[in-house]
Parts: sequence; C-alpha cells; structure tokens
Amino acid sequence: MGVGTMDNLKYSYQTNMWGLKVQFPQLTDWNEWYKGDFSNAVYYLDWDQIIKYHVGAGFTGIELMFHMQPYIQQFFGEPGAFTAFVRERGIEEVTGTFTIAFDSQDPTKYDDAMRNVVNILDFTAALGGSRIIIMPCGGYYGLGPLTSEQIVHAANFMNEFGRRCLDKGIIPCVHTEFWGSINKDEMDRYIDACDPRYVGFCLDTAQVLIMGIDPVKFYDDHHDFVQYFHLKDTTFANTPDELRLCAGAEFQDSGDRWFWELGAGQVDFKGLWRLLKKYQYKGWIGVETDGTPDPMATMLLSKYYINHELMPIYR
Repeated sequence: MGVGTMDNLKYSYQTNMWGLKVQFPQLTDWNEWYKGDFSNAVYYLDWDQIIKYHVGAGFTGIELMFHMQPYIQQFFGEPGAFTAFVRERGIEEVTGTFTIAFDSQDPTKYDDAMRNVVNILDFTAALGGSRIIIMPCGGYYGLGPLTSEQIVHAANFMNEFGRRCLDKGIIPCVHTEFWGSINKDEMDRYIDACDPRYVGFCLDTAQVLIMGIDPVKFYDDHHDFVQYFHLKDTTFANTPDELRLCAGAEFQDSGDRWFWELGAGQVDFKGLWRLLKKYQYKGWIGVETDGTPDPMATMLLSKYYINHELMPIYR
C-alpha cells in the first residue's frame, strides 16, 4: 500500500526564476563560460543542465512561465521540440504554463484579453500540457477594488476561456496572488461565479496565507475545485493590506523575501497533506520558488521536506 499511495502524487517545478536568463538550449563549451566567472549564473543558462536539476531533485514535471514562450520558440523552434528535449532527459510531462488574464474584468477589452490567453492556450497545447495556471485580471493596485459586476465578468470570461480549453483537453486553474485584484474580499464571489465544469483552482499555499486565508481550510472547503497546487512557504501570514496591496508589493526594492522553502515558514503543510490523503488527491503538484537567491538550493530543500516530512503522512 505504501508504494502505491506514494505514486499517487507527482511533482512539477516552475522555473520562473530561471526563464529570463536561459539563452541556450545546450552549451557545448563549458570552459568558455566558466573561465573568469566565479558566480553561479552560468549554471542557469543551459536548458540541458536545468532539466537535469529537475530530474536529479526528483521533479519529473516542469511548468513554464508565459515569458518563456519566445525563448522556447527562438531556440527550439516548435514547442513540441522543447517537450521532446525535456523528455529525453527524464521529464515526464510539461505540466502546464502560467499566465495572466489581463483586463478580463472589463467587457470593453474582452476581445484583446481573450486573444492573449488563447495564444497561451495554443502554446500549452503544442507543449502537450494539461493545465494553464492563470491569474485573473491583474494587480489590485490601480485596479481594485473591483465592483460586483467586474468580478462576475472576470469569472464569466474564465468560464468562456475554460470552454475553449476543454476542446484541447486543458483546464485553466485560477491562481490568486496576495497583491491581485481578486483578493480575500473578492474570492468567494469570484469562485461562486466560476463553472467547475470548465475551470479549476491552483492553490498557492503562500499567496493565500499572506492575504489572510488558511490554505488548509481552503482546500478542505474547495477540494473538488482545486485541480493543482503551487507549494511555497512564507513567514508573512495575514499581512496587512497596506503592505500587500501597494505598487510592486511582491518585488520589493529592499530585496526582502516573501517566500521560503517548504517547512521554513507558517504554512501548515502537514495539515494539508492529511487532507490530500483524506480526499485521495492524485496527480501533479507544483513547487515554486519565487524570490529565492538560489533556486537550486530551494528546490532541493523543498523536495527533501516533501520526501521526509510529508510523504510519510500520505502512506
């Protein structure tokens, strides 16, 4: 029973800290790059190396940010060539992509907003991905608070996008940010207006805790709606609005970190894992490492915590 239940959960990693640096599908002359370079930057330039980090750490899925699309198309040609490249190195699946449904609360901008997300839909389908992790509308600063009508329109937009995704076997999973316009006061109304036949939810454990929502209780209440996870930790539970909702809140000039390795903050991951077992969640779980000074260290520390602290709960 132990081995079987462990196999119910598979882990994907989102490379959002590496995508802006990746310039080459594969480096062939390492000495040229290492000579005189005493930083670790070169280790994150090469997709061949990056995929080996994933697989070596025990991640057999990879999730891509929307800003990686032009890189992949430039250096690999077709998205399918990238998928073949990562599978050769031990990745089982490109589990999905991350994007933002900008202006989806505004019916006057519907066509442009839909065109933008359909572009990422086509990209995801070409990668063989099964989900799009999607933030509604945009940031709270300069946009919120949304009216009731705007919240409903944003949800209806997502429902229509979900219907288009369904035709390609993909589900959009709503991802809320602590600084987003769909926030703690908008969340229930937005979720109530989403159609679970076409739309799911990506539970980002740190993002919701920062905005004052207990991720364990949220999963208990909405486990059927939650189709994916972004796991990360934080030491800023229930942060005051004036800190969360200011301009550029997640990317502070001071360089302070909002997010930490799993087990290094206030998220009750063990409580969440007990619920994963109770509700028999099966499939992919994403791990994310926003804002870390060393993505590889955070990747390894988080996977160690999963293996040694969380997986025994699921057995």
